Amino acid sequence: SMMTCYTCNATTHNVQCFNILIFPLEEVRKYKNKLNNTVDIIECFEYYQKQDIMKNSNQIYCNNCKTMSICNNKTELIIGPNVLVINLNRGKGLEFNVKIDFEEYLDIKNFIYYKDKSPSFYELIGIVTHFGPSSMSGHFIAFCKSFIDNQWYKYNDTQVNLSSFEEARSTGVPYILFYSFIKR
Repeated sequence: SMMTCYTCNATTHNVQCFNILIFPLEEVRKYKNKLNNTVDIIECFEYYQKQDIMKNSNQIYCNNCKTMSICNNKTELIIGPNVLVINLNRGKGLEFNVKIDFEEYLDIKNFIYYKDKSPSFYELIGIVTHFGPSSMSGHFIAFCKSFIDNQWYKYNDTQVNLSSFEEARSTGVPYILFYSFIKR
């Protein structure tokens, strides 16, 4: 995270490790001015790294000029993790009106600061989907890609069945995506 003060132009860096990226789908849809209810996973990364101007009640105290200041806030991924976990946040009650478009392979090189020194190409290895009106009711199902036979499996309570990426992508409402770094 980088904060740049508009008063003195000083920049403060705050480096944090993360385990999960949270993408608020409704906010992404509004940010991209989409009339339909579908957002792409790449649009989520664009939203995550957008620049925000912190002003009015969101002003930040600048340690350099010692005043409350308007500032520019930007978040960047310095390096990609070996396992990328993405939470598709749907707001209170898991409102399911926004759909997510994602693929089995994900290239986030354009969103990584150290492009040549970091994992940036990922393969989808798991999906948690949800059925029901809210997070307080309904049912979760997991789809996982086996490292042993490279096949997709559907985990529904005590039942485990052979599946496919297509079934995993189209069953229920995707809630969490698990991607693993792969070398190209």
